[in-house]
Amino acid sequence: NPTQALACAEAGAFLISPFVGRILDWYVAHGQTPAGIDEDPGVVFVRGVYATFKQRGLTTVVMGASFRSTAQIEALAGCDRLTIAPDLLEKLDADVGPLPRKLVPAAADGAAVTPVDAARFAADLAADPMATEKLAGGIETFAKDLDALRATIRTRLGA
Repeated sequence: NPTQALACAEAGAFLISPFVGRILDWYVAHGQTPAGIDEDPGVVFVRGVYATFKQRGLTTVVMGASFRSTAQIEALAGCDRLTIAPDLLEKLDADVGPLPRKLVPAAADGAAVTPVDAARFAADLAADPMATEKLAGGIETFAKDLDALRATIRTRLGA
């Protein structure tokens, strides 16, 4: 969610990593297939967050990840960082055409900004079913992984 990303940046997070493909997957699973790459919700999300961060002079790095296609990667050329799977890197390497920069950092505009507070964060997250579902699922997965890691450590330590 854009507010979630902004709150992270305002809190001083070094990096955020939006999962472009997972965002797209959610929308497709809910019957919302984009007409083209410029309507891909994951691409739109990263472009918007990147522009907002640069416009506000926030230093948090935007690192797009979890791509489903080279088109998504190419649409985000110029992003601070991108995590790209080896198979997609090979496809990009095989493409010898031009790769124009799509994201260009704008100078900070110095406009007055209202920081994200708890009420705005909660309201914006509640109004975004994709973000709510993905956040809950991600936390649940991390908790399960943590339990599994703890069990593995206990076993290896013989406790």
